[in-house]
Amino acid sequence: MSSSRIYDISHKKLVLMLLPTMLRKPLLVAIANAMISPVVSLYRSFMQFRDETNYRLYHNGQTCYLRAVLNDAFDPTSRRITVTDGDISGAAVFIYQRSESKFKMLKRRGEGALLISRRGFSGTTGFDFMVNLPIDLKGLDESRLRAITNTYKLASKRYAINYV
Repeated sequence: MSSSRIYDISHKKLVLMLLPTMLRKPLLVAIANAMISPVVSLYRSFMQFRDETNYRLYHNGQTCYLRAVLNDAFDPTSRRITVTDGDISGAAVFIYQRSESKFKMLKRRGEGALLISRRGFSGTTGFDFMVNLPIDLKGLDESRLRAITNTYKLASKRYAINYV
């Protein structure tokens, strides 16, 4: 529960209670309400900013927090977005297909199999972690996803978005 709901006081009732009884006329109550409406608006904006700032402070670049932030933003009910390590240590290789504009996972057949490209052998994927999204979320705003991920990740870390 956010703190703005704890202190949510009806400003109209408060104005009425703070006016002396002899001044509680409809016109004076309306003027008093009009006078405090900018203060109420500023208070609500401040409490919203405070809640957003506290949320940012409580979440950081750790995998569990990054996964929580992405799930809160894009998949709040099912929470299917995962963050996995980019070092796959021989289990599979991720390649980028330009025609489909996405990464695909290739299984290795044997222990000694090497992946050779035009630039030569690359033993890593080039990413520190992968953000795995279910295929159902294909139409989401990917620029917003990248912005949120860039906000919370460490500056030196590289990542890729993968639809599973």
